[in-house]
Amino acid sequence: MFFRFSAAIVLLVLIALTNIALEKRNLSTRQALSLQVYRYDQLQDEYAKLRLRTQQLGAPARLIEEIEQPRPKTTGKPVKAAGRSRTIR
Repeated sequence: MFFRFSAAIVLLVLIALTNIALEKRNLSTRQALSLQVYRYDQLQDEYAKLRLRTQQLGAPARLIEEIEQPRPKTTGKPVKAAGRSRTIR
């Protein structure tokens, strides 16, 4: 009788310890996932900032190049290119 009682107590303790271990693992997995989501959001924000910065830095250079390049004068002669007719400018 004592053997059955002690075996039941040991079984309950093992089940409780297993439950604690599983909860601890679950909590650490949730923490890791939360950290990854936070880092992903930070990277998305950084990507958006860098993309905006590159657009801001790239736009004036393109505009200056277009302004500084002299426009060729049109001759009014049609030119055939790939089966289409267009005027040279």
